[in-house]
Amino acid sequence: MLRFALSPKPALYALTTLVAAALLIAVMLSNSYGASAQQAATNTPTSTSALTFTSISAGYNHTCGLRSDGAAVCWGHDRFGQLTPPAGETFTSISAGGHTCGLRADGAAVCWGNDGYGQASPPSGERFASISAGAYHTCGLRADGVAVCWGQNRHQQTSVPAGETFASISVGFYDTCGLRADGTVVCWGNGSWLPDETPVDETFASISVGYVHGCGLQKNGTAVCWGDNYFGESTPPEGTFTSISAGANHTCGLRKNGAAVCWGDSDWGQSRPPTGEIFTSISAGEIHNCGLRSNGAAVCWGSNRSGESTPPTSVPSTATPTLTPTSTSTSVPVEPTATPTTTTTRSDVPTLTPTPTGASTPEGADGRMSRLERKVE
Repeated sequence: MLRFALSPKPALYALTTLVAAALLIAVMLSNSYGASAQQAATNTPTSTSALTFTSISAGYNHTCGLRSDGAAVCWGHDRFGQLTPPAGETFTSISAGGHTCGLRADGAAVCWGNDGYGQASPPSGERFASISAGAYHTCGLRADGVAVCWGQNRHQQTSVPAGETFASISVGFYDTCGLRADGTVVCWGNGSWLPDETPVDETFASISVGYVHGCGLQKNGTAVCWGDNYFGESTPPEGTFTSISAGANHTCGLRKNGAAVCWGDSDWGQSRPPTGEIFTSISAGEIHNCGLRSNGAAVCWGSNRSGESTPPTSVPSTATPTLTPTSTSTSVPVEPTATPTTTTTRSDVPTLTPTPTGASTPEGADGRMSRLERKVE
């Protein structure tokens, strides 16, 4: 071992120098951490589009928007061709899930992307007023209010209750919910939530279903959520909203002034909307969200692992994907997709007591997210 002998004065000088250096490093680290914390708190949007859209839909790992001419533009994950709509098609509405579906002007459904369970193969001859794409199944609502669902039915999520008609419909991961004309909600499927948590005595103006939770807006704008609340996704904040959208383990709503408010899981920043932004509509995806400004520009935040939060700056060149199922498709899915004609309506479901406002949001994840992500990628 080498030893150094220092006189008192040089030793004191050396010690002073070391202390000063240590203090300098500490200040630099503190400033760096402070800047990072401030940036995270500000949560500037991942990207703002140069293109403009009339509507937008955030899926599991991708996003799609409709242009004013009806053309669909999609970005993000494209393993199954979910970003590439059939060439020459135009739509009046669009819905992104694990795959993508759009409605033509005549009401015919056109879907593209993952079709392992027939979720991208709409039934032949049907015409719809609206459509909702989930992970492995899809539902369309006819003009007469009858819901038609197709795709995976492992949890009875495509088994529409017999005799029911709806004003709107929302598809989740393993669940489906319909809103009756009187504002009451009916849900079917299994998933991880309990069917008896559906708020049968509440009435809503709109509903939205996530992975294992659902939310509805009452006519006065109050949000009521049900189902899983591990991340606080079913605990809406006080105040009223004009629209609501349920993501995987989080939920977002728009205030009357257009400000976005999100609650629940925020491991990817999905529950921290960019400050100062005002939107006319919002769509919550798996772990990202997108909103439309009044000028039609898209603003996205949250996960951007596959570019799902980076709207394109120009219209991409399109090519017909390998799988291009349309409303005339007759392909047979892996699982039976026929819509049963008899299903018992849950008329004896007890009333949901909404989760009290102000409950703390749990931190961390329990592994469910990664498992669900792998299923749709």
